[in-house]
Amino acid sequence: MDQNQIEGNSAVLAVCGRKKNDKNPVVFYPDRMTFNGETILYSDVEVINIYSSSTEYNFIFENYSGFIKIKLRDGRKLKWKVGGNALFGIGKVKVKKEYFAAMYEACLATFVKTRAASYLNDIRLGGTVTIAHLSINAHEITGKSGLKTITLPFSELGGAELSGGYVRINRIGKHLAAFNTSTTNQDNAICLLFIVNSLVAGNAKDAAAAPAETPAE
Repeated sequence: MDQNQIEGNSAVLAVCGRKKNDKNPVVFYPDRMTFNGETILYSDVEVINIYSSSTEYNFIFENYSGFIKIKLRDGRKLKWKVGGNALFGIGKVKVKKEYFAAMYEACLATFVKTRAASYLNDIRLGGTVTIAHLSINAHEITGKSGLKTITLPFSELGGAELSGGYVRINRIGKHLAAFNTSTTNQDNAICLLFIVNSLVAGNAKDAAAAPAETPAE
């Protein structure tokens, strides 16, 4: 990247620390971030794992932990972690959750979105991508749903949402999710949020634009 490109993308989008006055926060720019002291292009992020968990014990003790792990195309691995405890409501759990939430939103808006766009490009060029237990092409998703392997066209899907550490892919008119994929131990599962919603929206747009069939006389 030349100097003109760097200067043209120098606006700071977000600064995310793990504690108050963090001397080594993650700083997000339009095309890159400084992560653990290294400058990382979003396009160099290959694998993403995100985890957040809060456990309460009889409303007395609470433990919170959250981390974001990435692997770069050159094999380097980086990890951002935050956590805390609270006893009888006194402790740092609340503020640690706020730190993680800010980092999480910044990641979604930058390198997660960029990685998802790379998958979408492959799909729109006619390819099939595999994320966790799901295979996705421009028309349908195939994967495990419970004990079964099923294939569903995007016309039957209502989109994806984040729920309790999972990407939940919903089926139109059904109360149960078609697919649930953990963002913790399934590489790049978080990207499914953007991939599925984009393909569902595109399918709906194509269906609306299609000419109505003329009844046979």
